[in-house]
Amino acid sequence: MTIDLTQIILAIIALAGSILTGFVIPWIKGKLDDRQYELLAVLVRTGVFAAEQIFTTEQWKEKKQYVVDLLAENGYQVDITAVDALIEATVRELRIEQGQVPKMVELEGAVTE
Repeated sequence: MTIDLTQIILAIIALAGSILTGFVIPWIKGKLDDRQYELLAVLVRTGVFAAEQIFTTEQWKEKKQYVVDLLAENGYQVDITAVDALIEATVRELRIEQGQVPKMVELEGAVTE
């Protein structure tokens, strides 16, 4: 008497495929998205710091365009409004590091500078 394991093996393969498609692939994509965001943030920070060195204070439009161009050169095809908040936050961070802007302090529920 022989036992045909074909149906059992096919069921196991189908189950493994479902698990792979339903859980593993979305988990990997989620990790890549986090990594891509980290790379974007590093590029924005690098671009902001470089623009501060290259351009004068009055050339704020050129500074922002420099960052957008740097992102485009590295494969990020973004609209300026999509990364504007990240750029502005990085500029503020740079100014805090340079001592040009005080850190925000929270006092009894009110945020002040």
